[in-house]
Amino acid sequence: MLIENIVNTIYEKGYSITQDFVSSKIIDDLLIEFEKQKLNLREANIGKNENKLLAKEIRSDKIVWLERTTELSNLFFSSLDELIIQLNRRCFLGVNDFEFHFACYETGTFYKRHKDAFTNDAARKISVILYLNKSWQASHGGELMIYTKDSEIKVEPKAGTLVVFESILEHEVLLSNATRISLTGWLKRG
Repeated sequence: MLIENIVNTIYEKGYSITQDFVSSKIIDDLLIEFEKQKLNLREANIGKNENKLLAKEIRSDKIVWLERTTELSNLFFSSLDELIIQLNRRCFLGVNDFEFHFACYETGTFYKRHKDAFTNDAARKISVILYLNKSWQASHGGELMIYTKDSEIKVEPKAGTLVVFESILEHEVLLSNATRISLTGWLKRG
């Protein structure tokens, strides 16, 4: 029922925000996995293929791409299968693949307003973010702003909050005043 509600909200509004999507145990396990991957964090680029570049004035977070073979498969990725099935049924997206990374925004970092769908590649259809920040406070900043034609939505990156939205929607990560961690990725056509 939860996945169905998420899909219906995306169909109606273009985005869905669900608090407490996963248990604190899953958040703890994901944070353990993040700690294992932390040494592999690299400065994030913008663009794709020949258009890929490092632009710290636009994006200053660090990421590490995840393989499906990690323990995350049982923790989070398995729940994506049902989301993909329901999205394809309701929204006719043709999604059959996904890619994810851990994103780490350290104090003083941000990501300016952008779209996740590339202009030269329409594969990304749905953006998915699961926040892993326990004890997050409003003073920490780092909110996600989603811009629709009718509104601006501000989302605090609190642990367990799942944000799912159409990859064509403009969005940004506001300046973070504390370390901010998420599991971020895209449902796409393979």
